[in-house]
Amino acid sequence: MKKSYYVTLVAVGAIALLQAIYVMSLYNRYIDEKITSIDETLSISLDKEQHLRSLRKGGQRPQKQQYLSVKLIEDMSPQEVDSLTQLHPLPSSELYNIDSAREKGIVSRSTELMAQVGQDRLLRDGFPLDLKTLDSIFIKDIGFDYLHAFLYYNSNKEVLDSIGKLTNDVPDYTSKLIPLGTKGLQYLQIKADIPLLPFIKNQVWALLLSVILMIFVVLCMAYHLIVIRRKDVLLQKREDTINGTIHDLKSPLNSVVTTLGWLESGEANIAKKRAVEISQAEVKHLVCNIESLLVTVRKDRKRLVLKKEDIDILHLAEIVKSNMDVLYSAKPHSIEIVSELPEGVKIFADGMYIENVIRNLVENALKYSDDGVAVKVTLSVTGRILQVSVQDNGWGIAPAYQKKLFQQFYQVPRGEERIRKGYGIGLAQSKYIIDEHGGKIAVKSAEGEGSVFAFTIPLV
Repeated sequence: MKKSYYVTLVAVGAIALLQAIYVMSLYNRYIDEKITSIDETLSISLDKEQHLRSLRKGGQRPQKQQYLSVKLIEDMSPQEVDSLTQLHPLPSSELYNIDSAREKGIVSRSTELMAQVGQDRLLRDGFPLDLKTLDSIFIKDIGFDYLHAFLYYNSNKEVLDSIGKLTNDVPDYTSKLIPLGTKGLQYLQIKADIPLLPFIKNQVWALLLSVILMIFVVLCMAYHLIVIRRKDVLLQKREDTINGTIHDLKSPLNSVVTTLGWLESGEANIAKKRAVEISQAEVKHLVCNIESLLVTVRKDRKRLVLKKEDIDILHLAEIVKSNMDVLYSAKPHSIEIVSELPEGVKIFADGMYIENVIRNLVENALKYSDDGVAVKVTLSVTGRILQVSVQDNGWGIAPAYQKKLFQQFYQVPRGEERIRKGYGIGLAQSKYIIDEHGGKIAVKSAEGEGSVFAFTIPLV
């Protein structure tokens, strides 16, 4: 259940992050638009202020509208070109290299060079930039009262004059130094605070919808978590009830096993004794399945309680062989036990659970094979490690399925003719038991060549 909470929190965080990124993209676009507007308005304002200085220089009164008569030199008559040259002689000192001006950042287009030349002449004639006039024109043209400041620099990039005010030490926008003229004698810069309120007003619906969407998603996920929680509690109650019922079945079944053992020991009739042996093996097999189911379903919630003691592992293997011979008496097979154990060796482990592991491995070898299968159980000790391997010449397992063999309820896909009754819990239980003993379990197999399941546990 905790994983569901974590996944939900991650999902909510991801959605919140996406919403934040979306809002930030809107805000960045708004900032870019305002910066572009400031730059364009400043360019126009500079042009108007320069025109007003040109009028003052000529002793003319400012006009409400500016007019500019343009005629291509190709369309002029020789007389017009001659008169233009006489009226505006161009001294060699005013010859300009446009490419050089672009490299120095004075102009970016050739048309701007005309304005910069005009600035040179006005500065030379004693008509410098009027910051108050520029500021008033800019405020009028921008259409909104930005908090801004104009800074006027000399050739050494020292501030000569300034106008305006800012509320922040670090303004939202600071333009690059704008050259006034081609000589690099004076520069202009604007700093401006871009207000947030217009952005909020323009994007109020988008922001509101984002918040509503976020709240809706959180409520939906909270609802699903509540539903999952309720179903989890109900499932837990059902599981506890089933586990309790299954556990209660073990006591009468153990009594049946004991009774059958008593009947077997006192039975002289060979046929009846054989029938009792088969019944006893079936009941033991059922008890083993019940224990496997209980161990597997409790794995994630309750650690396995081991009752370790010195056990005779060879004796346990022989018990498993005897039971499997009876249980699979109708199927031709052979089970061989090979002991490579040192004389008198004892293993400190939980005998009941280790017997279950050997039983699971041997039964799988008999179940997933054809008639005549040969099963070999090898017991050995290497160093201070016990190794038990169960080898068969059955159907084998493809490599693609081997990684999932020890997962709960997993069964290897097989054709209809090879489907066997099972629940996919035997190997999962075996791995859990061996892990709790501090050992390891592994498989080597190939289709059509059989399998070898082996587990190891420390001797102490």
